[in-house]
Amino acid sequence: MMEEKRRRLLEVLRKRSLKIGHFKLVSGMTSNYYFDSKFTTLDPEGAYLTAWLILEEIRRQGVEAEAIGGLTLGADPIVAAVAAVSHAEAGFTPLAGFIVRKEGKKHGTQRFIEGFDGERGTPVIIIDDVCTTGGSTLKAVTRAEEAGYHVALVLCLVDREQGGAEALKDYPFHPIFTARQLLDDPAIQDQLSSLSND
Repeated sequence: MMEEKRRRLLEVLRKRSLKIGHFKLVSGMTSNYYFDSKFTTLDPEGAYLTAWLILEEIRRQGVEAEAIGGLTLGADPIVAAVAAVSHAEAGFTPLAGFIVRKEGKKHGTQRFIEGFDGERGTPVIIIDDVCTTGGSTLKAVTRAEEAGYHVALVLCLVDREQGGAEALKDYPFHPIFTARQLLDDPAIQDQLSSLSND
């Protein structure tokens, strides 16, 4: 069942989220492909498959945590889906969700972390949609640690394999898919080759 879900999510990611062309990334790098996760993670089927595979990876890694969260905005739909599916599906441990702000609130509690208020030392999981250099993922990790949480696992939906794993080497980091897997399709390779020849 897991392999079937993986294959299907890969199809959805390629169809809905993968764009071929000339793009500038948040990291400042340029690329001939762009991955916009929200077209998948906000799609009903895509959201469910993403959450299910993330929960299965958490179980496979043997990690026990109380919550999962990541930097807004890319992680938000994933976090919500994981929390809901963890409650609804038998066999998964329910996980609370949290959102990490890019900047602290200017009023009220002035928190960076929204939606979860665990005790110091609480094990949590950090999730990101796309990991390129690891900068945004690391920011979420840092905010969680500053809040007193123990980061037990770091996950991402797609690792672009451009330095992120190295930046996160001090943490157990596991991508659900790599860029190599995402692009490993003859039609996609043909499109990328035609761009290179332009």
